[in-house]
Amino acid sequence: MAQDIEITRQQDSWYCKPATAIRVSTWTEAPRGQTTRYTHPIVGNDQLAHERGLPVTVTTGAEDGPTLLLIAGEHGNEYENIVALQETLQSLDPAALKGRVVGVHCCSLDSYLNRTRVAKIDGQNLARCYPGKADGTLTERVAYTLQNDFLGQSGSHKPVCLVPLHTYGPGMLGATLSGYNIYPDDPELTEAQRSASLATGLPLVWGHEFDASHAAAAPLGDDASGRTALYAAFLAGVPAIYWETTWGMRGEEEYKRGLLRLMVHFDMLAGTNEAIVAREQIESVGHGAGNMASHNQAPCEGLWRPTVQIWDRVKMGDLLGEIRNLYGEPLAQIRAMRAGVVIALSRMQYIVQGAQCGIVV
Repeated sequence: MAQDIEITRQQDSWYCKPATAIRVSTWTEAPRGQTTRYTHPIVGNDQLAHERGLPVTVTTGAEDGPTLLLIAGEHGNEYENIVALQETLQSLDPAALKGRVVGVHCCSLDSYLNRTRVAKIDGQNLARCYPGKADGTLTERVAYTLQNDFLGQSGSHKPVCLVPLHTYGPGMLGATLSGYNIYPDDPELTEAQRSASLATGLPLVWGHEFDASHAAAAPLGDDASGRTALYAAFLAGVPAIYWETTWGMRGEEEYKRGLLRLMVHFDMLAGTNEAIVAREQIESVGHGAGNMASHNQAPCEGLWRPTVQIWDRVKMGDLLGEIRNLYGEPLAQIRAMRAGVVIALSRMQYIVQGAQCGIVV
């Protein structure tokens, strides 16, 4: 165990030792050579916790091997990730698999049922609430359940990798990517995440420096906290990568191919991956480098008209687009805050003040 992980655990007042926090282990007991589906209970005995249990599929191979943990639906209005996980797990033959693949089909069931990014019941973003609270809000309890019942396992049940699957959401266009945190004090963990991302065959591989101590000191739920599923994996000492794709552009097919390539990478499926070089491999340094919400924010509301496209290379100060009134008169010009590659853009739409117009890395 890297020393910096143990230090972060001690700094985070919400972190619990899994040995005392794990409650159930249904997925760890799934029989070999078959697919098991069940609803995993969220911590808590109230009716809402029962109604919002986690739908889980476990495909267990006939032979020993790693555990790969895949989660979708942290944001309920992102669908390609859910479909890709469904169809990948349906296609897996347990007889051809070594180890097990554990898929949580929808983590924030409350936001899914309400077609929102955050849970309606408490207004919280699950992807900013790890490691959660056993006696907290519904979203905090979901985070606690994922942190401990899944990531907190040991031995052969400890995941070889966590992959949270996302989309950019309905308002964004973006390059399909595999992203990972760069931990300056843990090069071994960073390299495991980098190599897994490169194995996926996704067109963009993006690493960004992450300050775990900052996340440990931040409040649960704060949008800039860094308390993501990747941070949860870091606390568990588990490598993690996350994926993003564009809503409504068949990114689920890229995901399905990438998931199978990842299983080959971890020697869970036989064969050799065809060599696919990422269109762009980018590493960003500095605290907050991976916080997409902080990029090129709109200073006012109005009609957003982008003037660049995904994959364009821009210099600092180049025009990304403008915000207009209904007469077509410019209200604000949005210029790149840094030089780099345009990896995501808001679709042409009416946007509000503070919305991200484009992401350049």
